[in-house]
Amino acid sequence: MTARLGLVRPADTPPVKLPEVLLALEQIRDRSMEAERRLAMLRALKDPVEAIQSARARRGAGLDGCAPSRTLSLEDSVYRSWCGNLQRLLIDLGHPRSVGQARFAIYREWVLRQLLKDLGRAADAAVRAGQRVMPGTWRSLHDLFLYLDGRDEVAGPAPAGPARFNPGNEYKRLLLLGALAEYQDLDQILPVIGPRLREWAGVSVLKRDVCVVGESALLRLDLTADGPPRRARPGDEQPYQGWVLEPAKPYTDALAAYPLCERQLTAAA
Repeated sequence: MTARLGLVRPADTPPVKLPEVLLALEQIRDRSMEAERRLAMLRALKDPVEAIQSARARRGAGLDGCAPSRTLSLEDSVYRSWCGNLQRLLIDLGHPRSVGQARFAIYREWVLRQLLKDLGRAADAAVRAGQRVMPGTWRSLHDLFLYLDGRDEVAGPAPAGPARFNPGNEYKRLLLLGALAEYQDLDQILPVIGPRLREWAGVSVLKRDVCVVGESALLRLDLTADGPPRRARPGDEQPYQGWVLEPAKPYTDALAAYPLCERQLTAAA
């Protein structure tokens, strides 16, 4: 029996019907349709998907008393399908035939904001809970950055100004956040550093094809891996050649007072 795509709407919640939401997302993903039609269907599912993600984040952080599961839950499947749909739609809306059409630029910015928010929320919740983020999340963020960088879109759309949406800065904010997982005392670090990450991301510098030898202030970033940047570890191959994130000095200075996790201090295998 096939579920109708119009089955799940924000008005249907609560409660959110997870199987129906997931089935609707899978049907949207698998069907060939115009980008505007796909966008309309995804926007109709936004509220129930966000309700599911919020419940998933609470469970992952242990806020509802449930231990995180190692198996792929129904909520995880919804998250993956939702982000996969957004990724496909972002590419569809960036097709050359859409360039120069104002409405498509608006649609595309909504999709990009939503995708960064959802991927970022998963990474943020995992760091705060001291857990590993769901597989594929960091790789999706890196792939998104490379896609935007290849189209010279990392800086975000015009006009410039304090409220300008800058996907590159949001990506760097998440990298700075992800690097905090290497530290002890996150419950002390996050209240101090977390509120300033967006500000510091704006003055942190992401560089490619850099050759690094023993520079501990730089964060090494493997864009082919499914993980955040990390500091150099004893036993790492030298020199390191690749992408690095040079954090804002206040970020580095603030972290100097906190110890790294013991596993980060041991020699790499």
